[in-house]
Amino acid sequence: MPPLTTISLRGRRKRQLAHALQAIHRHEPAAPSSPPDAVQVVCISDTHNTRPTLPAGDILIHAGDLTENGSFDELQAELKWLSDQPHRYKILVAGNHDVLLDDAFLARYPERRYGQNKTKEDLDWGSVIYLEDSCVTLELPSPGHQAQGHAPRPRTLTIFGSPWSPRYGISAFQYRPDDQSHWTTRFASLDAKPDIVVSHSPPKHHLDARDFHRAGCPYLAEELAQVRPRLSVFGHIHVSYGREDVVLDGVQRQYEEVMTGWAGWEGVGWMAVLVLWAKLKWLFRIPAVGQGKVTTFVNAALVGGPSNELRNDPIVVKL
Repeated sequence: MPPLTTISLRGRRKRQLAHALQAIHRHEPAAPSSPPDAVQVVCISDTHNTRPTLPAGDILIHAGDLTENGSFDELQAELKWLSDQPHRYKILVAGNHDVLLDDAFLARYPERRYGQNKTKEDLDWGSVIYLEDSCVTLELPSPGHQAQGHAPRPRTLTIFGSPWSPRYGISAFQYRPDDQSHWTTRFASLDAKPDIVVSHSPPKHHLDARDFHRAGCPYLAEELAQVRPRLSVFGHIHVSYGREDVVLDGVQRQYEEVMTGWAGWEGVGWMAVLVLWAKLKWLFRIPAVGQGKVTTFVNAALVGGPSNELRNDPIVVKL
């Protein structure tokens, strides 16, 4: 894989052509269809000590920055609030503000304990499931009607959660932005592809725009293109709150490599070949394996502004 490089103005024509090719290829996928009794996933992130009113659902996912300063008292209070929610499962990953949960960070910056002697081992997690580079498989009632005389079979969803974000300032769970192996090692350790990926950082090119540049991680985007989860939940970049549904096919991946700066004119040429091949398959009705699989990206950051006031609503995704 080519090293991460800064995209210069001289690459504008490549990016413009790649964008035009994507526009030719990309049909806006409809939100994935779901049965009436589908699993409802409530997505929130970056609450920073605020406590929004939450809609009903089966799974509540918090993608980090539960607190503002990450002290023990803050974390315990917000965990109590999260645990008290009525959802069947509550999933949490840490964010860069949740410093108590990052032992390595506190070893370097002990003053960020704020004079408190308690550690994360003293926290009462209640019913909250905390994921730190780890997976959990949840059992839920199976959607649809069961055959008469047969016991309902539970439905399972596997969720992978990770708290990391590219280094920016001095805060918890951060890695060097040029560390190509960071996400590779984490996804390589998984026994199976997860249905849902929860990360504090957004992947690059997906709801990650900040200050006229893309602040997401290209290496995370690369791994998600391989895994193609049904749902990717994150936050961190408050101004890019929202949802998008994307088919992570070969054209989309080539487009992202050109826009990141990993691919030159040969990448644009290959993208054109893939677009043409997709059009020919459509013309001759050739089945495209996995072509229609949609990944839903959700930036669930709920606060905004200089004071981190509550601005956005939770996003509900049906699976």
